[in-house]
Amino acid sequence: MKFTKHLIAAATTAALLAPMTASATNGYFSLAYGSKSRGVAGASTALSQDTYAAAVNPAGMAKAVGKADVGVMIFSPIREAETGASGIQNRSNSEADGFIIPSGGFVMRLNDKMTAGMTIYANGGLNTDYEPDATVNTPDGLGGFNQVAGNIFGFPGEGLGVDLAQLIFAPTITYDINERHTIGASLLIGYQQFEAYGLQGFCGLKQANATDVTQMCANTGGFGSAQSNDGLTNQGYDRAWGTGLRVGWQGQISDNITMGAAYSTKIYMDEFDDYDQLFAEDGDFDIPANWSIGIAGKVTPKTTVSVDVQHIEYSDVKSIANAGPSLGSCDFGGGVMPNPFCGGQGFLGTDNGLGFGWDDVTVLKIGAIYEHNNEFTYRFGYSHSSEAFDDDQLAFNVLAPAVITDHITAGFTYRPSGWGDQEITFTYMHAFENEQEGLFPAAFGGGQTELQMYQHAFDFQYSWNF
Repeated sequence: MKFTKHLIAAATTAALLAPMTASATNGYFSLAYGSKSRGVAGASTALSQDTYAAAVNPAGMAKAVGKADVGVMIFSPIREAETGASGIQNRSNSEADGFIIPSGGFVMRLNDKMTAGMTIYANGGLNTDYEPDATVNTPDGLGGFNQVAGNIFGFPGEGLGVDLAQLIFAPTITYDINERHTIGASLLIGYQQFEAYGLQGFCGLKQANATDVTQMCANTGGFGSAQSNDGLTNQGYDRAWGTGLRVGWQGQISDNITMGAAYSTKIYMDEFDDYDQLFAEDGDFDIPANWSIGIAGKVTPKTTVSVDVQHIEYSDVKSIANAGPSLGSCDFGGGVMPNPFCGGQGFLGTDNGLGFGWDDVTVLKIGAIYEHNNEFTYRFGYSHSSEAFDDDQLAFNVLAPAVITDHITAGFTYRPSGWGDQEITFTYMHAFENEQEGLFPAAFGGGQTELQMYQHAFDFQYSWNF
């Protein structure tokens, strides 16, 4: 009966999570999962504190037997893009700057060596919403041009943005090899939803236009017609499901030192059929494989320090990793002219279609826990990651300005007297402002591009024993 109740609770949490939207931190992966883990900047591979362990290292779920957690994060990413297309400086702030992201989990014991549980969490996501405040030159029918409000990719009268959200269900089992070593495995059931709007200016880059750009984009209703938009933009939300696997180990190396390692396969997702002319491989958008290793140790009776290294394999997902538009001009037989395909890129939707140009991201995470007394535990953390993309890949990343590299975190757990095994945890995260600068593609007007972002997050978690 208890197990059924907890499954119902997990399903309820999932229903709350479904409309969730998140945004970029380490690439587009979240820094951490759960308020306690976020308090140590996600350095949790060897230091499991609750039922969110399965989001990092499933072996750590054995440390949370008989516990349940629910949490909510208030996340605020502040993003700005500036381009100098057509010699005009256009500065746009993303209007999407506040999100509520719930999560939860529980673990129960099956026998003296095995546990079973469930963690439900937001893997990450991308979201931008730019108002139509750029200046766009449009033909006036008399041989001249009118300047009207539009977006930086050249389409008048409409804003620009994308919305990608990812949710993971992680049913998990663990097995105690002996008193010091535990292994675990999680089935990763991924759900994601995506929407894009304002990309009508990309019509000539679609796979369907490989033979006749003019016919599709101009003669059949013009740029922005239903046929031109098909598979590219303004299709509403498309949804996809997929599966993967995460395995992990934790071991007590000595009385004071614990080590851990975990590996997540790629989550193979169904294709976004409604956006098969935008993402490479006909709308494919898998969640990349990743791995982490960690060590944690007590440096004083009340203080524990943990260190993690995480590696996210974005380069193995073509829709993310393929290079974006070329910056300059080249000769394809019709004379030297600005061309987005100078580097051998393919039309949008093809296997080598234009993408975001992301590299693998490696993250160093360092955290500390201070157990002040029976009522209060304090946490602090810092992380640093490599950049997700180079300065020559800024154009498409206006839609996904994942430029953050450094985070700090601080938080505490409070166990009020008389509450029994119940506790509440609060964590604050700040991602330091970072910017990248480079050239905007000549095919889109040229000039300079600058992307900026910083973030705040407030994370609350309620935990109890059952």
